[in-house]
Amino acid sequence: MNRKLFNNLICFICSIILLTSCAKKQEDEKCISTDKAPVTKIEGATTASANQEVNLTISFTCFNGCGQFGNVEETISGNTTTIIVNAKYTGCICTQDVPTRTTLYKFKKVQVGTYQLKFLQTENTYLTHTIIVQ
Repeated sequence: MNRKLFNNLICFICSIILLTSCAKKQEDEKCISTDKAPVTKIEGATTASANQEVNLTISFTCFNGCGQFGNVEETISGNTTTIIVNAKYTGCICTQDVPTRTTLYKFKKVQVGTYQLKFLQTENTYLTHTIIVQ
C-alpha cells in the first residue's frame, strides 16, 4: 500500500511541475518597449482645401525585426506641427535587420494657411512636409 501511495505522490508532484513550467513568466512582459523611430520619407499631397483630410504615408526605420508602428506624438505651435513616430518592439528574440515600416498620418485643418509638418529623423533633425490649405 505504501508503494502505491508513493507512486501516486510522485505522479502528482510531476504533474504540478509540468503544469507550472508552462505558465507565462513575468519576464515575457519585459520584452516590450517603445523608442523614437527616425522618419525617412513622407509621401502625400502638398495642397488641400479647408476641412479636407489629407493622408500622408510616413516611412520610418525600426532598429530590429520586432519593431512595428506604435504611436505618434504631436506638438502644435501656430502653423507648425512637430511629429515624433514611436516604434513598438515586441519580442525578446528579434532579427537584426533594420526594416522600414510605413503608417498613415492624417492631416486636416479648417483654417486657410501654410502648415509645416516636421517629422523627427534624429535628435534635432527633422524632415519637413509643407501643406498649403486653400
